Amino acid sequence: MIKSNRRAGQNIRQLATKRRTKAMICFASGGVVLFFPLFLVKIINDFLKQISSLSSSQPQPSLNLPIIFYAPFIILAFASIANGVFLWKRANHADQGAHGEEDTAQAISPLEREGWQIEYGTQLGKSRADVDIICISPQGKAYVIDVKSHRGEVITDGTQLYRRLGHQSFPFEKHFLNQVKRQAVQVKEQKRLGFVTPILAFSNAKVLISSSRFQKVYVIEKSKLLQLLKSLG
Repeated sequence: MIKSNRRAGQNIRQLATKRRTKAMICFASGGVVLFFPLFLVKIINDFLKQISSLSSSQPQPSLNLPIIFYAPFIILAFASIANGVFLWKRANHADQGAHGEEDTAQAISPLEREGWQIEYGTQLGKSRADVDIICISPQGKAYVIDVKSHRGEVITDGTQLYRRLGHQSFPFEKHFLNQVKRQAVQVKEQKRLGFVTPILAFSNAKVLISSSRFQKVYVIEKSKLLQLLKSLG
């Protein structure tokens, strides 16, 4: 396997930076739109004062616009600011994901000293999707690791995975099992490998599943990932 120069979490760190940049543009745009009508009215009033000053006999005119004139500007400004807040939160989520990938990479780093090949952030074909971690053991066995940074506890009802926070359980926003299985197939074809084992690793959550393998995917927490890879060879 040709080793990639990308670091763990690099792709998603770059995504977080892009989102923060867009968020700041939204904040700045909202401020400009909010103050633009006030600035415009001030310019017009200053112009009218200069004209009236040429004729001291006339009272100084003043432009007073109704509140409804400002309403569209206020709506646009708050919409832009709200979009900025949304993007900023998304950037925070991306940073959390990058931190999870970095921690997971650190946890399995001893494998490289044992002859394992590890690659991070591999792009899947011409798509914008990438694989968090690809591992190939000295025996030639290949693994795809999809890292998730969710907190809480990971449980299952026998058909799908759930995230438990306190006394409440929620299904995950995406079907992570199908996602990592697709990645394994794509990596197998892209790198012309015999077989690729899919692994779903949670960097912050506690995995409470009786068997580490669920629907042909190893579901495991970060602290047990190194041991799992060594045992699978």
